[in-house]
Amino acid sequence: MRRIRYPFAAMSLSGAMLCSGVALAQGGAVGNWTSVGNDPGHSGWQKAETSISKETAGTTFKYLWKIQLGAGGNNARNFSEPLLALRLINAQGFKDLALWASTDTLYAVDSELGKLLWKKSYAPVKGTCGPRNLGIVMEPPVVINFGARRAPGAPMPPPPPPPPIASQRRVGVSTTGGFGLKGIYVLAGDGMIHEQVLTTGADWAPSAPAVKFLPAGVPFDGVDMVGKTIFTSSGECASGKKGIWSIDLASPDYKVSSYETKTVSPHGLAAATGGDTVIYAVTGGGTADGVHANSVTALDAKSLSVSDWYTPAGEGVIANVMPVAFTYKSKRLVAAPAKNGSYVLLDGASLGGADHKTALAETAKIAKPRAGTMGSLATWQDADGTAWVLASFSGPVSADAKFGTINGKPTHGGIVAFKVSDEGGSMTLTPAWLSGDMVNPAPPVIANGTVVALSQGDASTHARLYVLDATSGKELYNSGESISSYAHGAGVSVGDGHAFFTTRDNVLYSFGIGIEH
Repeated sequence: MRRIRYPFAAMSLSGAMLCSGVALAQGGAVGNWTSVGNDPGHSGWQKAETSISKETAGTTFKYLWKIQLGAGGNNARNFSEPLLALRLINAQGFKDLALWASTDTLYAVDSELGKLLWKKSYAPVKGTCGPRNLGIVMEPPVVINFGARRAPGAPMPPPPPPPPIASQRRVGVSTTGGFGLKGIYVLAGDGMIHEQVLTTGADWAPSAPAVKFLPAGVPFDGVDMVGKTIFTSSGECASGKKGIWSIDLASPDYKVSSYETKTVSPHGLAAATGGDTVIYAVTGGGTADGVHANSVTALDAKSLSVSDWYTPAGEGVIANVMPVAFTYKSKRLVAAPAKNGSYVLLDGASLGGADHKTALAETAKIAKPRAGTMGSLATWQDADGTAWVLASFSGPVSADAKFGTINGKPTHGGIVAFKVSDEGGSMTLTPAWLSGDMVNPAPPVIANGTVVALSQGDASTHARLYVLDATSGKELYNSGESISSYAHGAGVSVGDGHAFFTTRDNVLYSFGIGIEH
């Protein structure tokens, strides 16, 4: 069983930190989950996980708790998943938080005990297709290494700039200098960005008003963050303003940029960082001047100007699938949907080559795209440095698809895994394994050699959580009848031995390795 251990140095500092209201991330990587897919590239990979493993998934991994968050039955139309902020210090001591937003309320729950700690209400998000969840995102936390020592003879680091005084606090600019774990940003239905203190839910500074981002009523599809830039998209449920939007919180005037796609809907976004930051957007069908439909488009993160695109040749449509951006062997890559249910691997620096139609690699058709469903790609690297790409899909698996290991024959949907190989400069996506059947599978997430996958179910089938071997797809755990409802547009987050998700009736579930009291 898992025990909580806190370093002595952290305990001795807690009194001073509590007085100042500072929240710290203790030690090294602790498993925070700060955005959809855990990072701007939407890898879905929890690199810090150690408790969940191939061994514990079949023995001590289990249902832990659930909590009702507000009224159920809203069935919001957009995708959302819980965020995780771990090893925080507040007036009650150390806390790990799971944070989730409904259509009008942000909830913070003690992730170990399943108890509500605070909640904050905002203007509800409405759209022509029905209610939508608030958008939430966090900056990566400041990590404090209490055991670090300066090397003998090494120069002293320059003093940090003084933090702004509280009366000058701006959204996106901390008053606590380098030690503060940043707040959580909330995009509400009135198009305003709010920032809340993680430990209490209070406004970061009452004197700093929320910041205008979107025109009121634009039905956004979640939010992401790179550095100080927040971006979002507005697609299927937007009657007019379809496109991609970004706001630079570091600029004095909070500069907002937009890329309007007119009648073409953005399906999913992912960002590549390091050097220049690029947003990769998958677009749906349609015709609009200056817009690349049924394509993967590259945009500058701040200006949202188009720099490149990939448009697959031939007839058909690109499925509603979230791409993933990652680096492999120092090469920036993008895995994305192609037409008619196949997937492509693209060069992040030149998406479709000189003709904008040439991918580095393309798979056979895995499953025919189905209207009204969404899929997602994820990626991780094993201990040998091999890169893997995973995809969730809906519908029966194609007879044309061949796999190294088959764990079932999905008729409703499932998870497929590909190995990325680079031989002599020629890259391939080789199908490695296929999961068993899943109904409306959520985006897969990867932790310590395992895949955590949620079969969301539907009105006649309850949700079911699976843990699979990440290298073979073999089932290590399933939740059986533990989940009483089905999920809708739900994502799974993983950290510190737990997996979290919500069902359509706004119930937050926790599965994982229980704490020893």
